[in-house]
Amino acid sequence: MSFEEEVIPLFIVGAAIVSILELVAGCVLLRHMHKARNRLIAHTVSTIIALLFLVRSIFANWLGAEVGIASISNSVNIGLFGIFWAISVFLLLSIIDILTCSSRKEP
Repeated sequence: MSFEEEVIPLFIVGAAIVSILELVAGCVLLRHMHKARNRLIAHTVSTIIALLFLVRSIFANWLGAEVGIASISNSVNIGLFGIFWAISVFLLLSIIDILTCSSRKEP
């Protein structure tokens, strides 16, 4: 796939900045809710892993990745992206559940 030269590092750096901001802001907001905070950390790590597989699939040529058969490598990378993204979404939903349950307990 062809891209302008600056798109690839911009995507990678942008995704890293957003992930770091999500992690820092979430940890600050959830500092007293340890269970939710730990799941937020797991969510962010899972999202980063998913993005690594996506980046490897989309930008393999630019990254200089050596693959045997590109179609198989891309299929595996997209599949792993989907798995880690799904894990990330389930963790986020569990955080929402924790937060809504804790708000129901307070008068």
